[in-house]
Amino acid sequence: MKTLIVSSLIFCLLAGCADKAMPQIGSEAIIYQELHHLIIEMEGKQTSDEIGHQIELFIDGFDSNIEQTYWTLDYQNADKAFIEPLRNQLLKRGVTPAHIVIETVPSTDRVIKIRVGQYKVRTQICRRGIFGEMSDDIGCYVESMRLKQVREPRSLVLKKGT
Repeated sequence: MKTLIVSSLIFCLLAGCADKAMPQIGSEAIIYQELHHLIIEMEGKQTSDEIGHQIELFIDGFDSNIEQTYWTLDYQNADKAFIEPLRNQLLKRGVTPAHIVIETVPSTDRVIKIRVGQYKVRTQICRRGIFGEMSDDIGCYVESMRLKQVREPRSLVLKKGT
């Protein structure tokens, strides 16, 4: 009998110290596509070195996470000489061949158009925890850090095969 009373007393003490159950909401995130355009008009005054330098500066802007970018290169048949070195340069920097689309565009002007799509994740700012006080956004830090470290944010939005 004595053991029953002691064990029930210990059980009541432990039950009183237990935390209350709270739903883990997690974190909100916005996944969006950032689009960049570069249009180079081929005029007689520009040399191929100047055009190559413009393209190089544009590509350098994406160096930190260039493997996550999607490139569409539009050109006229007369300007094909610029497209293949540009494609090779993107491949050397880590862009996968599936992320590069090359299209011939019928146009009256001699123009090279470069479009770059890049998916980004923006997460909510989590409130700081205060010792002894339960906040509503339990798990916010964990979820937001998990979302920020996703290698391919596009996969969070699009279904397989698209």
